[in-house]
Amino acid sequence: MTASPAGLVPTSGPADGARTVSQQFTFQHLAEPWHALLFLGIAGALAWWAWRRYGPAPTGIIGWLARACRVAALIVLLIAIAGPAWRRTVTTDLPYRALVAIDRSASMSRADGPKGAPRIATASELAKRLERLRETNPLLAIEYRGIGGVPGPIGAEELTAGILTAPGASSVLASELDRVVAEGRPDLVIIVSDGRITAGSTLAAAAGHWPSRDMQVAVLTAGTAVIEAELFIDEIVVNREAALNEIEPVIVRLSRRGATSGPVTVTMTVEGEEPVSVVIDPETATADPLVDASVQLTSVEAKLEAVFRREGPAKIRITASAEAGATHLATPPQEIGVQVRERKLTVLMLAHRPFYELRYVREALKRDRTMTVHAYLADGRWRRWGTEGPEVLPFATAELAAYDAVIIGDLGPESLRESDLKSLEKAVRQGAGLVWLMSETGSLAGFTGSPIGDLLPAVIPDAATISRGFLAGAPRRLVRSDTADRLGLLDPGLGDGGVDWARLPALLGAAPLVSVKPAAEVLATDQDGNPLVVAKDYPNGRAILVAVDDTWRWRRGVGDRFLHRFHSQLLRYAASGRRGGDHPWRLFAAPRRAIPGESVTVNLVAAGTTDAAPDSVAVALDGPDGAQRMIRLEPDGKGFSARISAPPPGSWSLAIAAGIDQRLVDPGELKVLPPEDELRDPRLDRPGLEAFAKTTGGQIYDDAARLVAALPRDLRRSDSATIDTGLWDTWWMLVLLVSLFAVEWALRRANRLP
Repeated sequence: MTASPAGLVPTSGPADGARTVSQQFTFQHLAEPWHALLFLGIAGALAWWAWRRYGPAPTGIIGWLARACRVAALIVLLIAIAGPAWRRTVTTDLPYRALVAIDRSASMSRADGPKGAPRIATASELAKRLERLRETNPLLAIEYRGIGGVPGPIGAEELTAGILTAPGASSVLASELDRVVAEGRPDLVIIVSDGRITAGSTLAAAAGHWPSRDMQVAVLTAGTAVIEAELFIDEIVVNREAALNEIEPVIVRLSRRGATSGPVTVTMTVEGEEPVSVVIDPETATADPLVDASVQLTSVEAKLEAVFRREGPAKIRITASAEAGATHLATPPQEIGVQVRERKLTVLMLAHRPFYELRYVREALKRDRTMTVHAYLADGRWRRWGTEGPEVLPFATAELAAYDAVIIGDLGPESLRESDLKSLEKAVRQGAGLVWLMSETGSLAGFTGSPIGDLLPAVIPDAATISRGFLAGAPRRLVRSDTADRLGLLDPGLGDGGVDWARLPALLGAAPLVSVKPAAEVLATDQDGNPLVVAKDYPNGRAILVAVDDTWRWRRGVGDRFLHRFHSQLLRYAASGRRGGDHPWRLFAAPRRAIPGESVTVNLVAAGTTDAAPDSVAVALDGPDGAQRMIRLEPDGKGFSARISAPPPGSWSLAIAAGIDQRLVDPGELKVLPPEDELRDPRLDRPGLEAFAKTTGGQIYDDAARLVAALPRDLRRSDSATIDTGLWDTWWMLVLLVSLFAVEWALRRANRLP
């Protein structure tokens, strides 16, 4: 039984909330309030019995006092049996813990939120309202946590500033949400998500045991269930080290959704040049019957060619557009950086005699200021052909390392020593280019069984068969292959006053190749499809076989124009394994292509002879829309490195910011692609979120204002501690009882009362 409160006494409490203390008189041994009535009845009956019936009833004032002491002693004894006590209750207001779990998977970056904002902006709007609510509820404790592939706490400042991103590579929402709830054990859980799950169980299944927990659940949806047609750029492939005034192929890979047919226009702008567009009309994609057509992705690829007119860093800007019914689709522009330099090739030319083709090729290349040609003839003994180059044939391994490409024409293996052949093979496999120019002598047939026979991209016949092929004089029209077109090679320069190769004077005769070796590529054929130019990688270097020897016929009336265009492109392609320039350092990311959040190592390694290395290096990571991150690289034994998490999707260039002269470093690039699983079906999964809300007994909301308005006004919880101080088992209670009985006995004895 609890008596009326003696009063509430506010006291200064701990930092987590206010504290109040109340004190009440109670009986510990009376469990129910009605027991007090029984207790009063028994007390009254016992008092009457003690006054009237217990022992003699003496008269007078002394007798009255003796009986009063006897009645009082029995009543006190009865009260002691009931367990009188002071009950002290301390009540502390504890923080109301709210956990806001924010889905940061890539689908939350989709811009179909309010006013075209990204879905993740819904979390920012919620955070702003919750922070305002906290100002009026000092005991409201809010924790923001990330799920959806980007776990960890999120600062309120980052959320309210609206700079939170959604780079998560996967949506394992159920297990991640269950983990953060188990760790925090909050009073309120708010989930901000579009409900997209790419792995693991559903939210409803994972939260099946949540109703047993004493907590509220609210779901704030993000995004829409309607997916409009869209077009986006997946990848831009271009040579990061481009040659000045040379054609560089640019490949643009795109994906589109909700539009499986129709042309796509890709526009490329090279810094300082007019935009160039190409329209591609791929075949209508076959819809997957197992995938909703409105969310199905189809791939598109465009091939362009860029020519850089100025040395130094340059940028390529790519945009794409298409039509989907009445909707015009356009991609945000993407930029990729390249380093342009005059790529001066050093070429070593070898032959037995200066036949027509070789003579004209040599003169055309010598007139090219971006090339250095050293020529040697083996008629009798090796001698220098001209005045350029070492006097002695430079065929040692160290000497060959100075050449980007080697041309062999009208020469047999007997002219070279076995050590020379091994040096040449090593040079090609380490990145040098090798161009075989066949002629009517058929001398190259002798290399088939030599140590470098594997460096022939095609199987060639014997010398006699080769000679007959040339001496037959059958007209051959050069036709550029699809492979060369895809690679941007053997471009006739039609937009620059050029002429299609097939319209140039016919080539008379060619070597009849037996077959093309596995993994080799045919770059040009004749009008009947017979291969005339074949290339093969080995593996860092490249060898090219040219089965004709009279491209000099194209000089008629135009000089070296087409002959040079043909051979210079082949030489640069063959020598592409050699890095242009003399950068002693190379900066690159491993892997070069990643998805957001994936671990990436940024490396700076020595590519040649270097001076003393610094203690540390700073690298600038520049991305789309002016985004920049600074990275500090530390020594790792082989150079410098740092491990980072891949940033949001886009092309990110790597450049030295401090520590080493930028001119000594070959820059790199990191390509961050959106996770495929996240883009496959980015629609809001409202049924899944509703099932989760039903399972947890929670509510689902479409906007942050309604959710915050539905929260209780008094967001706090209390914790009480009660301490009973018993009065019945104290020493003074015993003294009181003994004293009352002693007084009653003493009065009777002193006055000889009965």
